[in-house]
Amino acid sequence: MRRGALSDMNSWCRELSRRDFLIRGSASLAAIAAAPAFAESKKVIHIIGYSHIDAAWLWPWRDGSDTVLTTFRSALNRIEETPGFCYSHSSSAHYRWVERADPGMLSEIQGRVREGRWEVVGGWPVEPDCNIPSTESFVRHALYGKAYCRRALGVDVRIGFNPDSFGHAAGLPTILKRAGYGYYVFMRPQEHEMALPLLFWWEGADGSRVLTLRIWHSYDADTRLIPQAASEAFASGFDHAAFFLGVGDHGGAVTREQIRQVDVLQHDPNLPELRYSTLHDFFLAVESSPAFPDLPVIRGELQHHARGCYSAYGEGKFLNRRAERWLGEAETIALVANLSAGRPYQTEQYAEAWWKVLFCQFHDMMAGTSLYSDYQDVRDSVGYACEVAQTSKVEALELMAKRVDLSAVEEGAVFLFNPLPWRRKALVEYYTGQNPSGNSPISHLASKDGDKIPVQWRPSASMTNFFPRLSAWVDLPPCGYKVFTLAHGKAPAADAYRDFVTVSDSGFGISSLKAQDGAELLAAPLGMIVVSDTSDTWAHGINQFRQEMGRPTLVSSSVVENGPVTRVTRHRAAWQNSEIVLDIAQFAGLDFVELRFVIDWREHEQILKLEIPTALAQPKIYAKVPGAVLERRTNGEEEPYQDWVAVQGKIGRADYTVALINNSTYSYDCLNGLFRTVLIRSAPFARHNPNQVPHDDNNAWQDQGRQERRFWLLGGLGGYTEFAFDRRAEELQTPAEYVMDSAHHGTQPWERSFLEIMPGNVWVLAVKRAEGSPEQTIIRLQERSGKATQATLKSEHLGLNQTVQLAPWELKTLLITPAKTGPSQFREVSLLES
Repeated sequence: MRRGALSDMNSWCRELSRRDFLIRGSASLAAIAAAPAFAESKKVIHIIGYSHIDAAWLWPWRDGSDTVLTTFRSALNRIEETPGFCYSHSSSAHYRWVERADPGMLSEIQGRVREGRWEVVGGWPVEPDCNIPSTESFVRHALYGKAYCRRALGVDVRIGFNPDSFGHAAGLPTILKRAGYGYYVFMRPQEHEMALPLLFWWEGADGSRVLTLRIWHSYDADTRLIPQAASEAFASGFDHAAFFLGVGDHGGAVTREQIRQVDVLQHDPNLPELRYSTLHDFFLAVESSPAFPDLPVIRGELQHHARGCYSAYGEGKFLNRRAERWLGEAETIALVANLSAGRPYQTEQYAEAWWKVLFCQFHDMMAGTSLYSDYQDVRDSVGYACEVAQTSKVEALELMAKRVDLSAVEEGAVFLFNPLPWRRKALVEYYTGQNPSGNSPISHLASKDGDKIPVQWRPSASMTNFFPRLSAWVDLPPCGYKVFTLAHGKAPAADAYRDFVTVSDSGFGISSLKAQDGAELLAAPLGMIVVSDTSDTWAHGINQFRQEMGRPTLVSSSVVENGPVTRVTRHRAAWQNSEIVLDIAQFAGLDFVELRFVIDWREHEQILKLEIPTALAQPKIYAKVPGAVLERRTNGEEEPYQDWVAVQGKIGRADYTVALINNSTYSYDCLNGLFRTVLIRSAPFARHNPNQVPHDDNNAWQDQGRQERRFWLLGGLGGYTEFAFDRRAEELQTPAEYVMDSAHHGTQPWERSFLEIMPGNVWVLAVKRAEGSPEQTIIRLQERSGKATQATLKSEHLGLNQTVQLAPWELKTLLITPAKTGPSQFREVSLLES
């Protein structure tokens, strides 16, 4: 019994005389004795007071903040007015708004939390989209959100909560479990979208499990549905069900009228017991049930709801990817600068930048289904995060560069840094003068150990070519730097271009892609297809985009660059009122081709897709998703993915793979061996069925005008796990960081490595300082091939020369503590760094 109920009983007893108490008590005992025996085992519906609040959707976030304040006041009023009533709410960003605007209200909430009548669930800054954010973003949702809830509300949140998110990635159980969650609550996909039990164990690829509830019917149900819930809301074999009561989307809490109706229904003898409750108490009842040991286990993703969300508003998805990557790189570079040069590590500044990014991952904002004006706020917030990351990177790199002894440099030099903790070849490109001395042009890069690197002078990205771009591919040490001088004289011999790809000279795109043994991997030329799409912004009710309208027409083809580093063929194509420019970039000696799209798009309710017809029999498709790699059916349905996707199949008896890596794209389909990915989806902003497109309006349409997309195509002999696509995707999206430099004194050598992590199937998610501990370091790893692996970590600066055992798909966080003498101490911690 809760404190509030005890207080009510004590007050009632004080108001009665001893005689009245005995009379009423005897009557109550008689009523209990006369009650039918089955009443002891009567079913219970747990009434969960809840009000869903979209932080920004058909309104700006500032309105969401106002709504939180008014809704929380209503919820506190209901608790005060109604004995036993409880309220549950998620989203630590909402509590931050309250803390800053109305500290007194936060104190009231803290008191109700202590009483057990206000339940904090989820704990993440917002209820995010659960397909688009990176694995590390989900980690930061838990890391920062749960830390805030502990500090401000005194609770360790253990119930994950994303009821309105539009699908849930297969790797979430792994992330949730490693972050201290034991339970998960969701609603979408609903009953008509995916057959699932109401209660089940949801299991990740590494075996992690969370006890999961799919909300019956709605997260803001009205009391009129309670009689229906009595027959439909109970999981098979269980006597306890959860019913979410309240007014939602734009807040409102639980109304007095809803409370009154519950009071009436509580006296209906034909209904189960209606008990004001919390999700915590509901799950405790479930775990105490005789049916609990027989709960089913569900493995894989929970999909699909609204497949258009994977491609709506491509610009927002690009901005999110850029911010995620830049912040991760900034943290690693800042750690190295802290270790090597004593530069302060700005933990709080990075955390606040992450808060901005995480807030913009709110499911409607990230899915591209919010108001056009909301994305002005997204650009501002994500831009803040990118500014923090960029400024931090530049200042840290310049500090490290100026410590290198370049006193022997005669003219110019460039300090190149690889933030990835493995040795690799990286692209460097920056603007500089081709002949700064006026005597002879720069012909190559030269290192102190004798390496000579070919360079190519690429045209400026502007129409004013005073300063061209120096471009080169250089070998760099793991998580470290190497300095090169800008050298003159005879240029070194360049690698030959490999003949694995043939650019079409009569049609658009690529006509041939060959494996290293000469096997042809394409059944037809790579191309583009335009598909009609009259669905709403979410694409509700749509499984496939296959209503083909036609193909863009090739207008021209020309080789626009051809040098020792890169050869670029430019294809121009036209479609109705739009123009598509594709630069196909080949690189000397390298095994991939880059596809750079610049699209001037002027169409509405159409989708432009890149099409890759593979020649692979018995095809399987593997996609990177948050926390996992997922095999899916090749049935032509639209699916979410992240940095890469691979089609694996047979030519003869051997396995071959064709893969596509991207820098901002999240939606694909594959029908047998025909792969397609969305380039542009031109939906209106925030049109929800049954609302139609007006004939005469000035509302905005998504992804109009200049749009840029970038891909890397590669393939070869072998299964997908042999290519280490996670690392390839990291490499191709992470060019070398650079500092243009000249002669100066210093104490540091020309080349240095700070951390190396091997082998290639070990994905490195984060290398950073521990939160709140300026001397400790966090390294986060995941095994990505499905096999037990021994990882090696080497760092002179961190005092590491260790091996770490990783089970298949295991996500592991290591805390490194420096020792006064000898090697550092390291131990595994949770994703919360504890």
